Amino acid sequence: MRIQELLYFAPGLRLDQVDLDDDRLPGYLHQRLTGYYIEPAQICVAAGYAFAAGALLVSCIDALARYQYGGKVGIRFKRFCSTFLPSFSAPELAARFYADFRNGLVHEARLKRGGQFSLEAGVVAQEIHGLLIVNPSGLAEEVADSLGAYQVLLEADPAATKRLRAVLKEDHKEDFAFARP
Repeated sequence: MRIQELLYFAPGLRLDQVDLDDDRLPGYLHQRLTGYYIEPAQICVAAGYAFAAGALLVSCIDALARYQYGGKVGIRFKRFCSTFLPSFSAPELAARFYADFRNGLVHEARLKRGGQFSLEAGVVAQEIHGLLIVNPSGLAEEVADSLGAYQVLLEADPAATKRLRAVLKEDHKEDFAFARP
């Protein structure tokens, strides 16, 4: 994000303040994903904007899946959901969430096959008459929990941190070039 002439890695954290080789990287990532995705999604939930909240959370899941697994997007997204989001632990549900929600949002700015984000749903994910309904309030909790677990992993596992560094360096190399004249 650019504010005035500065690029930001996370709210309150300028890109020129970030060293991807720093031991604080897990905290920086937590600040980024919480500040740009999870907290704004929670604000949308509180305001009744289920679709906007869901779109933010699906983007956050996409990023977390890329950081943790890399590789082909479909494989990593479904693996992340079935591993880290309890409501999508069934592989067929994770696959449906990927195809109808993630792909629908990213490629067509819609949810496919009648899918919907609803704040009225009593559980995070449910199927009613063949329609997948996802409650972004509960999804936000599961995504926040998965981010917390990932931060713990990064602090304990140098190989996981090395993978994250490589992805961030690849994804943000031009951003860092602009941030550091």
